[in-house]
Amino acid sequence: MGSVYFFITNENKLNSVEQESALSKIVSSTIQPEDMASNQAKEQVHVKEQMQVNENMPEQDTSLQDTQGQTLMEAITSFWQQCRRHNNCDELLAEQRLLLDDDRYQLLINFPVNQQEEQRLMGESLISQDASLADKIANVKAIREQVWGDDAALLFQQQDTYYDYRLSLSDPDSRFNQTQNADDFINEYNTMLAERANDLDSFALSSDTAKYEEALQLIPPSMPEDETARIKADLASQYLTASERQSIVNREQQVDKQEQEITDYQQGLNELEVTLANERATSKKTMNDEDWQVYKAERLYQYRLNFFSF
Repeated sequence: MGSVYFFITNENKLNSVEQESALSKIVSSTIQPEDMASNQAKEQVHVKEQMQVNENMPEQDTSLQDTQGQTLMEAITSFWQQCRRHNNCDELLAEQRLLLDDDRYQLLINFPVNQQEEQRLMGESLISQDASLADKIANVKAIREQVWGDDAALLFQQQDTYYDYRLSLSDPDSRFNQTQNADDFINEYNTMLAERANDLDSFALSSDTAKYEEALQLIPPSMPEDETARIKADLASQYLTASERQSIVNREQQVDKQEQEITDYQQGLNELEVTLANERATSKKTMNDEDWQVYKAERLYQYRLNFFSF
């Protein structure tokens, strides 16, 4: 009996193994190579699509939270331009509500209304065009503080720094107005540029050409003419290329020529007016007014024609 049981048991195990092997072969035979290749291809496409999605997902822009001044102004302006273009402002504002602190979020959401109000008040400002630079700047700052409150310093920090810079230059006792020769002026100017190194970009003074032109504006009226000419020459050598210096010379020569032409034209016109007055009092005394006006207009026309024909 024991032998019979052992045989039957082992036979059952063998049959089971054979059945599993056969079943495996049947299943394998039903999966065609084309199906396997198709599944692999689909899987590869899925992986590629997921990689593409990940690549296209933009990194979180923190400019609305971390920046200030002109950079912050540009970030907020860009936000509203983009969301209006895509008509999804509510959705993007909801996202920013989770990312920004309350002060920054209030600045963002109220920006369009506040910007319009600032523009309106600036347009209605009654300050005289003859007002001093200090009064004009004070008026601008007052309007911004009225509209933006504490956010005014956050948004307009760089502009306020520039306003302070311009005010310091307009002071009669400024460092440049105290100079009396070319060497002192150029030393003061280079010192100022070094002190303002961090602000030169926002002041639009990062290029050598801009530095040269700014310096010319700061030469005090009291500077002797020969010292002024030396300042210009030294600054041109320091900041301009040879071609730029030649362009300036050509432009100055052209301006001088035009100014001389204007002087010559006016001088000749004055002489003609005197001649016509003498003729009216003498040789043309009997001419009636209508004929005289025709005669005078013809003489003036001929003068202009002859002058500008050269």
